[in-house]
Amino acid sequence: MRLVEFAHSSGLAAIQTLQRKEQKNFGQFMTPPDVARFMAQRCLPTECPEIIRILDPAAGAGILSAAVIECLLNQARLPRQIHVMLYELDGRLIPALRKLVKRMRQRAHNRGVTLKVSINNCDFLLSPIATARKPIVDIIIANPPYFKLSATDPRALAHAYAVYGQPNIYGLFMAVCASLLAPSGRWCFITPRSWTNGLYFSSVRRYLFCWLHIDAIHVFESRRDHFTDDQILQEAMITWATAQAQTNAEIVISSSEGSSDLDQARLLRLPFNRVIGQDEERMVSLPVDMPTIDLTRWHATLFTYGLKVSTGPVVAFRAKRHIHEIASADSVPLLWMQHIKHMLIKWPINKKSEHIDSNAETAWMLVPNTNLVVIRRFSPKEDDRRITAAPYLAGTLPGTMLGLENHTNYIYRPGGELSDEETKGLAAFLNSRVVDRYLRTVAGNTQVNATDLRKLPLPSLELLVAIGRAICPGTSLLAVDTIVDSTLRPQQPRHTVAAN
Repeated sequence: MRLVEFAHSSGLAAIQTLQRKEQKNFGQFMTPPDVARFMAQRCLPTECPEIIRILDPAAGAGILSAAVIECLLNQARLPRQIHVMLYELDGRLIPALRKLVKRMRQRAHNRGVTLKVSINNCDFLLSPIATARKPIVDIIIANPPYFKLSATDPRALAHAYAVYGQPNIYGLFMAVCASLLAPSGRWCFITPRSWTNGLYFSSVRRYLFCWLHIDAIHVFESRRDHFTDDQILQEAMITWATAQAQTNAEIVISSSEGSSDLDQARLLRLPFNRVIGQDEERMVSLPVDMPTIDLTRWHATLFTYGLKVSTGPVVAFRAKRHIHEIASADSVPLLWMQHIKHMLIKWPINKKSEHIDSNAETAWMLVPNTNLVVIRRFSPKEDDRRITAAPYLAGTLPGTMLGLENHTNYIYRPGGELSDEETKGLAAFLNSRVVDRYLRTVAGNTQVNATDLRKLPLPSLELLVAIGRAICPGTSLLAVDTIVDSTLRPQQPRHTVAAN
């Protein structure tokens, strides 16, 4: 059995002894063999040195290290020695690592290579090499754990330089490892996409780009198909980098649905400053295809058109005594995010307390029954689109006021009113594939918050109205895409991106 398959089978056997909750608490998700090899192939140095030092800071059952060793031993020119440092916190995986190391040593010996391995059953982030942050290795490859840490967690305190707000542990692994590479060393991580934007990861990004040049990025478009052995929903990416100062060299962006079509990955070769932001936040854009419509050419936003986005003011547990299952003479409809579908408000659904008192006590938490674009603050992870938005036209539901629960956002015109065409056109635009592709490029998180909506580039108000005239509430997403695309496409200037 090949090393990678042996590590994979050993890892599966160990993971299957864990309860689902335990696996989630450790953030352990097994890397499939084809993904491990895909990562390792690009990690190898251009010229093979006499001694190669490898670090796997979250080793699990060792599949990524096994993939690197396989690749190194398959080369025509071999190193004289390979030194491997494996760190794994979960002691239940140490026996599997020991068995793998025994096999790796034998394979290396058969090729005339000396393999030295240290297995460290401890928390990597609190280890001496992590806290020293000195360049000591040539190759780092990792599938780090994913979970949030308290800002007072010892690991967050030890690496405060990479912490902003509530950190995710995988960001600390990325940052720490960036400073451990020797000159021209190779760094490869498979992680969620969330580190590419947002304030919580801004310190991580700034630190990474002080140490690394990003060479290539691979994006998995499916949320399910990259970790085939684990039932998780996570948008993942692989990042390869070299230990050197950032240059303006091009970055290769590739994409596939999952692990099964890696050999058919689509490729783009883009300028460095097209992918890595040059401002303080250093956000990473991940275009995976030629955009049919380039939103970055527009400079209008909601503010430009006198529009505002706010969060639904009804906090259910605080307003509990005012929320009812049955309507009364003094109640008005209460919209929860479950009532919001693509291009449609569906109320009532008889699954929520869908009525709220309209009186002096609740007046501050109600909004006028006027034209609004209502948006889910949290869309299901398996949803096809980042945004679920619906046009609400004045008087559709009874009463002079409406309740909007706190898990919704809504767009309105303070001191005025959205026209019917503006309401429908803006809702259609937000639901469209055009916007979805843009958000997948610039936003690592699956959820779109009010700040993202405020920053979203918009076409001219005339074009939004034209979309609104051609559409009605309840229009299917397919029809929305057709109308938005046909309305906006003629307005686009020609823009080409060099493809590989």
